[in-house]
Amino acid sequence: MTAEWEMALDQIEKGSLNKDHFINDIQIYTSEITQELLSLSVTQENIPELKCPKCQQHHLIIKDKFIKCPDEHCNWILCRIVCGVQLSINDITSLIKKRKTPLIKSMKSKNGKKFQAYIILKNDTTTGFQFD
Repeated sequence: MTAEWEMALDQIEKGSLNKDHFINDIQIYTSEITQELLSLSVTQENIPELKCPKCQQHHLIIKDKFIKCPDEHCNWILCRIVCGVQLSINDITSLIKKRKTPLIKSMKSKNGKKFQAYIILKNDTTTGFQFD
């Protein structure tokens, strides 16, 4: 495909192909591919259905790097990597349901020192640390 595009760009440079036609074809192609990708259903195993702690209306979207509410007005989001440690599904479930994770070890502070703490969900739905 990229070879075809390179040939088309060469033709545009030589004046034998209209650039607007090429751009239109690319736009149609990217639109089709995007729609196809968005329609795919990728199953994730063992992902619990957790209600958003802020709006209490929607189930959270849990990805590798973040957890978020799908409601644009709510806009609750949490980075899944905290001080160098990725929160597990168990950690996330506990944080949302019990407002506190199990003890998380091997986190690193800004100055590089390792520490352990619980991550807590505050009343305003922000997070913080609780130390032993």
